[in-house]
Amino acid sequence: MKTKIIIAGLFLSFLTISCKNEEKKADTTTEAVKEVVQENTFDVSVDMIIKKDDDLILYYKDGSNEWFDDDHVVWMGVKGKNEVQTVTFKLPEGIVPIDLRLDVGRNEDKGQEPISIKKYKITYLDKSFEVNENQLLEYLKPNQCIKYDAATKLFTLQKDDKGYYDPYFESTKAFYPQIAKIAANL
Repeated sequence: MKTKIIIAGLFLSFLTISCKNEEKKADTTTEAVKEVVQENTFDVSVDMIIKKDDDLILYYKDGSNEWFDDDHVVWMGVKGKNEVQTVTFKLPEGIVPIDLRLDVGRNEDKGQEPISIKKYKITYLDKSFEVNENQLLEYLKPNQCIKYDAATKLFTLQKDDKGYYDPYFESTKAFYPQIAKIAANL
């Protein structure tokens, strides 16, 4: 009787160990498949120098909204640095915008120092379009709360003539065809 119990115990132990190894192999295969799957997100990357902590906001229109609104937005907290950092906004999966607006310097009370934008890049699937700091004003228009110094290529964030503080960059007409080319991956 003891022999049968010992043999049954060994058999069950063997099955348990064998099944665990098979589960681990299955998990590894699943992980390999996940790495191959390409994200279906429209990304906007900004290489910039922003010296104080702040929030950046990317508003987008996707055809379902006529105006920029709080339902079509991606927020990104940024830690201040004295060196270039890349801030990447990922729109919700499957969303391809027709217009973009980048709000910078939400924290008026922190006294944000002038910022520098070195590169602005949009990417969707395997297509991308990149704007360097010399082309930036051709594709992005600063509003009245942003003063540009061409000599230093710095943007100073300030209140407008009425005392409002809402610095942002709007897409220009030259930028719309570039967005459409990226979206043609559909």
